[in-house]
Amino acid sequence: MARFEKKLTKTDEGSMLVIPTRFSRNHMRRVEGGRSENITVVDVGGTEWTFGYYVRRHRNPRPVLRSGWRRYVLEKELKVGDRIIFERVDGFPELYRIGAKKRIHLFGQEVWIDVF
Repeated sequence: MARFEKKLTKTDEGSMLVIPTRFSRNHMRRVEGGRSENITVVDVGGTEWTFGYYVRRHRNPRPVLRSGWRRYVLEKELKVGDRIIFERVDGFPELYRIGAKKRIHLFGQEVWIDVF
């Protein structure tokens, strides 16, 4: 199963999820720079999300998830430093799964909990 995990940055929390270029190149459909296509993503609770998958053009042609992303962040109450796990579902090349982990402090220890 192809996947990546990343700690959310200020950009990821605020407006768009920046996808690692290698993951995008190897495991997502090609999108011409400056164009957006919708992709279906299912979270660990079974809810389907539609995100706009976009590859920026010009100086920094990095792939991102834009439309629909901010709603996901707000609904899951994600913050900078939380983690996203994003994977392509085996056998379904156009279907992706997403999960999130939040960092909390419990009895002086850092603990990661799954977000549903």
